[in-house]
Order: sequence, then C-alpha cells, then structure tokens
Amino acid sequence: MVKPNLRQTIILGIVIFTLSFGGIALLSLSNINRLEREVTLVEHVDDLRNLILEVRREEKNFFLYHDTALFSLGRSNLEQAMTVLNNLYGEIGKPLGRQQGETLRRGLEAYGAHLSEINAAFEKGDIAENHPAAQALRETGQNIVEYSRAIAESERESVLGINRKLRLTLITSMATIAMVVLALVLFVTKSILRPLGKVQEATRQIARGTFVPLPITNAHDEIEQVFVALNSMVEELQKRQIQLVQAQKLSSIGTLASGIAHQLNNPLNNISTSVQLLAQNNTNAGEFADKMTGNILQETLRARDIVKGLLEFSRHQDFAPAPCTLGSVVNGAVRLVSSQVGAKIALNVDVPEELVLNVDQQRLQEAFINLLINATQAIGDNEGAIDIHGRQVENDAVISIADTGAGMSPDTLQRIFDPFFSTKEVGQGTGLGLYIVYGIIEKHRGAIRVESKPGQGTTFFIRLPLPAGATA
Repeated sequence: MVKPNLRQTIILGIVIFTLSFGGIALLSLSNINRLEREVTLVEHVDDLRNLILEVRREEKNFFLYHDTALFSLGRSNLEQAMTVLNNLYGEIGKPLGRQQGETLRRGLEAYGAHLSEINAAFEKGDIAENHPAAQALRETGQNIVEYSRAIAESERESVLGINRKLRLTLITSMATIAMVVLALVLFVTKSILRPLGKVQEATRQIARGTFVPLPITNAHDEIEQVFVALNSMVEELQKRQIQLVQAQKLSSIGTLASGIAHQLNNPLNNISTSVQLLAQNNTNAGEFADKMTGNILQETLRARDIVKGLLEFSRHQDFAPAPCTLGSVVNGAVRLVSSQVGAKIALNVDVPEELVLNVDQQRLQEAFINLLINATQAIGDNEGAIDIHGRQVENDAVISIADTGAGMSPDTLQRIFDPFFSTKEVGQGTGLGLYIVYGIIEKHRGAIRVESKPGQGTTFFIRLPLPAGATA
C-alpha cells in the first residue's frame, strides 16, 4: 500500500476538517432555526392561553355579577382562541402536543355550545348557578385551561430540549476542535518539524564535511523529496569538488608550463643565433648542409613562436579589447593546439586576414583553443576534419568551427554551457571549457550557438560585433 504524501495528507485533513465543522455548523443552524420556531410557537401558545383565561374571567363576572359581556366579548375571545389554535395546529411538533391541541379544540367547541345554551336560558330568565349548562360550562372552562397549560408546558419542554442539544453541540464542537488541534500539532511535529530538523542537522554535517545521506522511506512524500534533492546536491557537490581540484591542478600545470616556456625561450634563441652564425661562416658546406641548417633554423623559429604563444596565453591580464585581425587570433590558437591534433585529422582554416575586430586577443584565443580541443577529442583516433570559417555578415563577424566527431544528443545540447557539465570520463575534463567560452563571447557582446546531431558532427557558430566603420 502506497503511503500518502504530505500534500495528500494535508488535503485529506482539510476535507475532514471542512466536513466536521460543516456538519456541526449545519446541525447548529438547524437547532437555532428550530429554537426560533419554538420560541415563536410558545408566544402564540401564551396568547392562546391568555385568551382562554380572559374568557374564564368573563365567565366568573357573569355568574357573580350577571355581566353579559360573556356573551359578546367572551364569545369574541373564544373565537379568537379557536383561530389561534387552528393556526398552531400545523406547527405543533410533538405527537403529544398535537393530541392535546385536538383535545383543546374539542373543548373550545363544547365551551361554545354550553355558552350558547346559557345565553338562551339567560334570555328566558332561567339561569342559576346550579343550572346543568352552567355546571357544564365551568367544567369545560376548567378543562380547556388545563389543556392550554399542558400545551404551553409541552412547547417549553421542546425549547429546553433544543437548548440542551445546542449545549451538546457546543461541547462536541469544542472537543472536535481540541482533537483537530491536537492532530494538527502531532502532524506538524511528525511530518514537518522533525524532517526540517533533519535537514538542519544535515546542513551542519555538510558544513563540517561529515554528511551521511538521509534515508528515504517514501519517495512520494514532499519532505522526503527534499531529502532526495539534498542527497543529490551533496553528491553533485562532491563531484564538483573533485572537478575543482582537477581545475586547480590544471591551473598549477599552466603556471608550471609558463615557467618552463620562459626557460626554453633562451635556449631556443641561442640555437637560432648559432645556426644563423653557422650558415653565414660556413658558405662552402654543401647543399645538404645548407638544407639541414635551414630546417634547424625554421623549426627553431617555429618552436620559439609556440613558446611565445604559450607565454602570452598563460599571462594573466585584465580584459583589454584592442583592434586585431581575426586571422591572427585563429592562427595563434591553431599553433598552440597543433600538437594535440592527430595525424588523421585535417585542420582547415578559411578566415580572411583583413577582418579586424576590437577584442581581447588572449581571451578570444582561449575560447578558440577550448573549441578546437573539444573538436579534436570528439573525433578521437578516427579520421576526420576540423573546418574553421570566418566571414562578415552585415555588422558582425561570424566564425564557425565544425568537426566530424560523434555529435551530441538533444539533452546534452541543452546543458553544454552549464558550469561543470561534462560528458567526458573522470580526469578527462572539468566541465568548465564551454562555460568559459560562453563567458568570453558574452564579455565581447557576442553570441554563440551550436548545432549537432548524434553521428553527424558538431558546429559552433560565434557572432562578434565589428567595430564602427569597419563594415563592408
């Protein structure tokens, strides 16, 4: 069974919370509405009882003082009581209350009939307290008073019952809130605070260098996804640390190579001078000796140019753009990497000499060197070619460096300019080359893009702005 993640748990808690409090709210609203109806009903029942008591008072006045208001005002109150009772009959909720209401209705009808008998007898002058109709009227009046009192008590009991339900609902609501708050505290502590504490401790371990990967029990949980990301981040940081160490080694090697190149420069100058003196003083050495002397001088000058280029490349200086020809920058980069280009790789350069750019020659040469080394490594030991073309397109110079290597997949193309990203084996690269190239081109207010497909080689396109007034 898949354990629910943090998002699902929160959604489930919100649903339960909403349903619980929605149910409590609906129950409370229903009880309040019932209470309002019962209070209104009690008021009407009290009105009914007051009308009946008023009729009884008129009845007493009639038998004590022979007040005939009983036959007019009393009958009017009796009719009003019957109307109120008829209106209340459909609103009385309990079966007992409805039964009492029916009994009261019959009592009011009987009282009205007795009242008519007494009125007829009174008109004949035949009325006395011991008259059968008078006795029946008193008994019926007493009964309807008791019936109205019973109905009033029944409705008041209903009001008290609703009040008890409201009190119980309030207690239930408070208990539910307490349980929800307790569950929320336990959930936040277990699912959020404790994992965050682990993350905090993990960051301390990372700072001390004693990090131990966090265990993953539910990969669907958002907090544990943070654990996964943290483990991956530390693993990636360790790889980056190794690459930075390698980059530092390469920097140290560059410094060492700069010193060696500086030391080689003097012996090469001495060899060049000695060969020139030998050629001048030994004019009769023969054709073969002259040819060998010329070769030694040519290769010495070539070696000196390589050493000079290496010294210029390794020398640190601030960004200082200046006018220079694109051909000189490209040719300088080609000379420095020519020793790494295998015999099976043809290196073709087609860059117009007259194309002048306002660039930092050392840094732009560094970008070309990185691209040429990558192209050489992409071809490897296979036969192939590296083609460098330069041309002017409107107000820009466009340089393309194409190789016939293995090419790159679309996923790799999306990441090649990311720092420390490398497809080479450990120790073969730091993943900084193309990142540095991108920074150099951007520093020159240019743009770089790449086209590549697996098995079809790779082509880098560099666009650099031409100086004002240099456009064709």
